[in-house]
Amino acid sequence: MPRIFPERSATMTNECRLSRRAGWAVGQPIRYLMQEALSRPELISLAAGFVDQETLPLEATQAAVDHVLADRPRAQAALQYTSTMGDAVLRELLLARLEAADGAALSGQDLAIDRVVLTAGSNELLYLLGEILLDESDIVLCPAPSYFVYLGGLANLGARSYGVAVDQHGLIPEALEEALQQLDSSGELPRVKAIYVCTYHDNPSSLTLAAERRLQIVETARRYSRHGTIFVIEDAVYRELRYFGTDIPSLLAADPDGSTVIHTSSFSKTFSPGLRVGWGILPTALVEPFCNQKSNIDFGSPHFTQQVMAAILQLGLYDQHLDMLRDSYRHKLEAMVGSMEEHFRPLSHVSWLPAEGGLYVWMQVAGVDTGSTGPLFRKALDEGVMYVPGIHCYPQEGEPARHDMIRLSFGVQPAERIRAGVASLAQAIEEVSPLPTP
Repeated sequence: MPRIFPERSATMTNECRLSRRAGWAVGQPIRYLMQEALSRPELISLAAGFVDQETLPLEATQAAVDHVLADRPRAQAALQYTSTMGDAVLRELLLARLEAADGAALSGQDLAIDRVVLTAGSNELLYLLGEILLDESDIVLCPAPSYFVYLGGLANLGARSYGVAVDQHGLIPEALEEALQQLDSSGELPRVKAIYVCTYHDNPSSLTLAAERRLQIVETARRYSRHGTIFVIEDAVYRELRYFGTDIPSLLAADPDGSTVIHTSSFSKTFSPGLRVGWGILPTALVEPFCNQKSNIDFGSPHFTQQVMAAILQLGLYDQHLDMLRDSYRHKLEAMVGSMEEHFRPLSHVSWLPAEGGLYVWMQVAGVDTGSTGPLFRKALDEGVMYVPGIHCYPQEGEPARHDMIRLSFGVQPAERIRAGVASLAQAIEEVSPLPTP
């Protein structure tokens, strides 16, 4: 069923005649959650997916900036416009890193630099993809749950997010098949333009899509591309934040001819969000329309920060920082899970998924409304802790949304405040939970 979008208010219409998209952008949870955190600095926020302030790479960035500015021609180039696709040196470096990470799985593929584009963070890339792929009421299939900022971006474009079931191994291929069959039967398959999946240490669930499912998902997208290509958007932003387990090849490895998978990532979580450098590897058919749209927005993303990131990679500073960051986040993940074991194991209605990387733990409080208007959210604020209500992470249609889920982030807080926040959350849960039946 198509989403019913909010209409502009009479006041808005009479005073400034805002677009329909402005109305669709109202009420996105990210603004409320950030505002709540900023207005109450005493809160222990286990909500924000920010990076740890203390781990930001000041010295490495200073060294890279000095390196860029030390050479006059390079400094002048860095302060000038670059191409819409972005700095060629950085694009080559990113391609080389991906080829090294995926190894033999990419053997024989044509991963040329002219498929690599740079953006101001991965969210810009995801939004621009929506601009070129989606008309109003078009459909993107997403895991249920999914990255709620991306879901908000789809809503802002007038598109529809359609949820597909997941299990402990990520998006379920059979559930994807069933969803596409249902949309085909209802005559809506021509509306399906893409499948979105966060393939490593998902936000919010922390799940990594199993290696054996990756080819199945790409093959399923191709079989149902009867009215035009159904692209598979791989959000790989957390790939390098792995603390346990073994890395596996990207979805690109499941797309030998490069026609179906769109690979996206960013340095925001692994180095610095302030530099705003994201990238994508696009099917050749999308490169020109993407760059046409991007040219209308910014003529190309900031060149100086691209040059700085290129220097960081060339000087070996990135991998040094990444090693430190993994150690820091591993310690904080262990602090969160250890505290959860201590406080939640006695509560039979509380459970959570294991996390091997990323920044999040996905938790269920069965029988309790965890939404922002429910009893637990307000009680948690009273106890001095904030979380992301899981209801925000579910697509508009398809797989039913759950009202008893919580996303916890261990990225920002130091270990001692993580433990204190979990203890406060446990107190809030005990206070609002129904009494067990005798």
